[in-house]
Amino acid sequence: MQMDRMQHILLSLLRAGLWGEAPSTDDFPLTAEEWKQLFFESVKQTVQGVVFDGIQLLPAECCPPEDIRNQWEYAVQEIEAKYLQHLKLISYLSIRYELEAGLSPVILKGLGLASYYPHPNHRVVGDVDFYFGGPENSEKINRLMERWGSRVERGEDDESIFMMNNVVLENHGKLITSFNPLVKKHTKAILEKQIAAQTAYQTISLEKTPLKVLIPQHNHLLLLTHSLKHVLNSGIGIRQLCDVAMLLKAEKANTDGEALRQWLKEWGIYRWACLVYAFCVKYLGTPVADLPFTFELEQFDANLLLQEVWQSGNFGQMDERLAQRAPEGDSVFTAKRIFGNAWRFLKYAPGDAIGLPLEYTWGYIKKKLTRK
Repeated sequence: MQMDRMQHILLSLLRAGLWGEAPSTDDFPLTAEEWKQLFFESVKQTVQGVVFDGIQLLPAECCPPEDIRNQWEYAVQEIEAKYLQHLKLISYLSIRYELEAGLSPVILKGLGLASYYPHPNHRVVGDVDFYFGGPENSEKINRLMERWGSRVERGEDDESIFMMNNVVLENHGKLITSFNPLVKKHTKAILEKQIAAQTAYQTISLEKTPLKVLIPQHNHLLLLTHSLKHVLNSGIGIRQLCDVAMLLKAEKANTDGEALRQWLKEWGIYRWACLVYAFCVKYLGTPVADLPFTFELEQFDANLLLQEVWQSGNFGQMDERLAQRAPEGDSVFTAKRIFGNAWRFLKYAPGDAIGLPLEYTWGYIKKKLTRK
């Protein structure tokens, strides 16, 4: 099967699952092998739950064979179970953190974005991402977790990881990661002021569970900087772009488009945002009317992003290019990937595309000097 045909079918079913509209049946029925390939590609992109919702809208004669359908249903049941597990854990920890530390976590990505989907429990969830307002509060929670007996792994950029009930929790000391050396202190100071004043957050309800999440403008900034970080480094899957599409649809009325446009320019990612939004329109079915501001869609090569998405998948975990990397890690392989992606996406985010390779190179040099 040609790759472009598989892309077409997956995207058709994905759009059906996102918007609840029956997909075209022009490419159906599929063979059993084609259905297996489609299931694999859905898992690679971590959208198997949403694609399954699209399959539900197909006529019976176009649906997969019973054995493949059963496999798919089981995978969706696992997604649903993990969704409930995350909700219960977040509810428990939110109450306990408030009681013992006087802090309530902001839920980044994950379940906060799942609330925008037609079937929230069919969006695949990974880690639980917490934010407590800054590095000082983050470390306060780290120490609390250690007192509870959890092992905390502290990493770079004020991020730490711990586990509870077999769920990985990531504690972010910083809300936004930018590799752009030209982002002004004033721009970052505005964000810090909003965080301190608690004006960057809102509370939503999911399955009657209150979740503290970011307001739309800040969610746009987080999703776009996070997706840029991954497209330049490890890889990006289509689920991250579905999140943007759902955010655009759900929060259109609550987003100040011109203010967002200016903010994205200040963070140096305006053209990257336009590329992502163009992808959402062309491949995910986002109505142009849902975009927060107008721009010339045809100036942005959404196909370039589709090629990267299709090859790398979710965070690059199933990228076939990884087979070229040494099992113990390969700094040369990583450097080639970062510099290659930086060159490909340079015109969309020049500050980050230059800043990340420089940061990686400097980190490599420091490690070499430290070993000596």
